[in-house]
Amino acid sequence: MTDHRKSEFGGLYRGVLMTGLVLILAVNLPGHMTTDSVIQLAEGRAGAQRSFNPAFMSWLLGRFDSLLSGTSLFVAFNASVLFASLIALSRLAPRAHWLAVVLAALALLTPQLLIFQGAVWKDVMFANFAITGTVCLAFAAERWSQVRSRFLLLAGGALLLAIAALVRQNGVLALLAGTAGLILALRSRSGWRTSLVAGMGVLALGSAVILLSSAILHRALPQQDPSTSGAGLRIIQHFDMVGVLVRDPRASLEPLESRAPKAADALRGATAFYSAERIDTLDQAKGMGEYVWTAPEGVVPATWANLVIREFPDYASHRLEVFRQVFLTPDVLACLPVTTGVQGPEAVLAELDLPARQDRRDNQLFNYSTWLHGTPVLSHLPYALISLATMVLLVLRGRPSDFVMAGLQAGALAFAGSFLVIALACDYRYLYFLDLAAITGVIHLALDPSGLGRRFWRRST
Repeated sequence: MTDHRKSEFGGLYRGVLMTGLVLILAVNLPGHMTTDSVIQLAEGRAGAQRSFNPAFMSWLLGRFDSLLSGTSLFVAFNASVLFASLIALSRLAPRAHWLAVVLAALALLTPQLLIFQGAVWKDVMFANFAITGTVCLAFAAERWSQVRSRFLLLAGGALLLAIAALVRQNGVLALLAGTAGLILALRSRSGWRTSLVAGMGVLALGSAVILLSSAILHRALPQQDPSTSGAGLRIIQHFDMVGVLVRDPRASLEPLESRAPKAADALRGATAFYSAERIDTLDQAKGMGEYVWTAPEGVVPATWANLVIREFPDYASHRLEVFRQVFLTPDVLACLPVTTGVQGPEAVLAELDLPARQDRRDNQLFNYSTWLHGTPVLSHLPYALISLATMVLLVLRGRPSDFVMAGLQAGALAFAGSFLVIALACDYRYLYFLDLAAITGVIHLALDPSGLGRRFWRRST
């Protein structure tokens, strides 16, 4: 293949993605919103938190909203972050293969890109920034000899991965995995000492950004109700206790039974409303809000810890079933595979002067997605297998950027695995990062698959 043909496929690849970005914005703006999105926009506009969502995205929504009312600027910025990294991947490969053009075009037809990139969700923003931050580290590994570039890329990667962790707390796994990939990428080029120093530098900078930003955001977006801090962990504990009681109604709820017996009774009564698909059904249980949430401080966490230790097999059974729902989505419709339009609490929509929306275009996008319900395109398991296979192939090929991109796959798999202990519902978007990381990894491989073949041939001879 001539150099002209090589550059032609690179240009075509980038052109397909840029066209795709324009198409995605055209069919999705001003964006799709659910209850979380609507509340986060209200938080950003009011400058105060009223939920237990991480504050960074609410703050960013507020900043874009102050420039142009609504979510259009946020959606355009968020999608552009991802597409900038996908386009940049072609600069990592010595050549751009036609296969990457085909895969990029096919990826644009998936709901993960065509529709999800138009959704105002922290899951999407986290995935976009985690991938872009990792790509920055991959460039730093490839361009290590360019001193100025490598420091800028390392700092940029640390910053982007820190933002990802600020958007989703368990997103810190992407920072850890990206750092590990960078260390492995540099160990043969500069030795273990230099690679460890670089990796620890990225980790230290990312951690500093997370801690400093969290402190600033605590002041910039204070909690309207201080009691909601830590509410996310409490909700997980409530769900776990009910899940254990479903399996063993006689399980002890000490010290809750002694210090707040009405709260213990409420948890036992909530077993009639338990569903492994989502925690929302427990809202129907009598006394959950009135008694469980008002139990003396520290009693619920202590009861949860005792229950997990004493009834670990039942706790594990509950957690495995909840994870099965979110990872395998056996009833995909119950797990909201795709959401379009604008829905949310009427009072908050009125406060924002934002009408609910489900117009013709929203219906067309949703109807398009229904053709893929129940197929591997909207199923996390195939993406997990692709991600695992991609990680192995990248490590075997062994370019510096390959180790970093293998770290992306490891981070996505670890992120998905973290839902084994924190999942509260099976919404498809929760593991969106896994799908998107797999797509990104496959495209990175496809940009120069011939390099993969040559490396395997050398290893086998």
